[in-house]
Amino acid sequence: MIVEEKLNRTPEEWIQWLEQGKIVPYFQPILSIENKSVFGYESLARIVFPDGTVQTIGDFFLATQSDTNFEIQRYREFRRFQRSIDHKLRQQALFLLANDPNQNSKLFINISPAIMMSYIDGGNSTTELPSTIRKVKEFGISPDRIVIEVTEDYIHKNLEALKPLIRLYKDFGFLIAIDDLGSKSSNLDRIGIFRPDIIKVDMQMLRMSLVERSYKEILYTLSRLGESLGISLLFEGVETVNELHQAMSFGSRYLQGFLFDKALDRAPEKSKYTDQLNHLVNSFYSIKIEEIKQKVNWESRVEALIQKIGEEIQFHEDGTLVSYAEIFTVDASIFRFFVTDLHGNQASPNYMKKKNSEIVIQRHTKNNNWSWRPYFLNHLYESYRQSNSWVISQPYHDIMENLLLRTFSKTFKDRFILFIDVLYPED
Repeated sequence: MIVEEKLNRTPEEWIQWLEQGKIVPYFQPILSIENKSVFGYESLARIVFPDGTVQTIGDFFLATQSDTNFEIQRYREFRRFQRSIDHKLRQQALFLLANDPNQNSKLFINISPAIMMSYIDGGNSTTELPSTIRKVKEFGISPDRIVIEVTEDYIHKNLEALKPLIRLYKDFGFLIAIDDLGSKSSNLDRIGIFRPDIIKVDMQMLRMSLVERSYKEILYTLSRLGESLGISLLFEGVETVNELHQAMSFGSRYLQGFLFDKALDRAPEKSKYTDQLNHLVNSFYSIKIEEIKQKVNWESRVEALIQKIGEEIQFHEDGTLVSYAEIFTVDASIFRFFVTDLHGNQASPNYMKKKNSEIVIQRHTKNNNWSWRPYFLNHLYESYRQSNSWVISQPYHDIMENLLLRTFSKTFKDRFILFIDVLYPED
């Protein structure tokens, strides 16, 4: 059984507690959806007591002066003690990796920015190599099997100061991961500074995305960012099938969590979880295919209705519509529409239907410019590709009206663009 340790200890209490057992690395498997097998393992610190009880010692490494309430000099000594334990665990993990029969597996090693900064402040950035690099060379491990996982710890200094050390790891062939994206403070700056190979997404953000659309959109954006920059996403803390499906929806290449296994005292076989992954991936795509069919059916139905509008619509010279009330009778899901010129300047007012079916004309919106909206530029792009087709936007949330909408748009008479906002059912 693995239990949590007590955080609030004095240095002496920490040392006495750690002396009661054996400190060893445990390994939690990280799985690849791409290969449906073990991609690597995260090295996690554990203490094993004589009675067989196993406890995590993560909070030991997180203990700060405010947690422990002792003098600065004593705290410095404690920090050195923390680093010595960290180095011993890392050496043990690297030794086990060197003898791992899964020769392609990766080892994820947690290193905090504070420890990196202490290395740089010690004047070692251009002289003695970091201990991890030295041990990898000593054990004959290929550097591309090591993933340096930069934890989310806050440091007072500018993160730019860590770039030379990160570059050193990369030059030796190590991979870089950012840990716990979204867990505490924003670490989007770390993506730009460290240019990681992997981003580990915090489990709480994944779980919140199951109930809050705002978190879902954040993860979609992160997925697109990762794809654009060539960064792989690893979702950690996956415990349920729903969480796994959600992670896969956001482009998770790698997975980690109790759904597959807890941290183990030895690295598992590479193919241990292949059957489980096959089943889960197949079930995910069965569900997604049905969802896609439903979305396509919805789009086709609405597009057919709106196509009818396009055939009958008439414009005044200034871009306003000759008849607007009839458009709302085509389908109850039509919420709002307006007309712009080819530069995005609004030529008509907003025509909007309220919940009580009252039609409201918002004349103050005339002359607004909508070229800044992503769907406007997307319309220009798609209309050049297929000039006679309606362009359909991605779902988006209208903050003012608190509605989920999709916009259908089409260019008419080579002068005007008609935008029709349609209510979109929640996922």
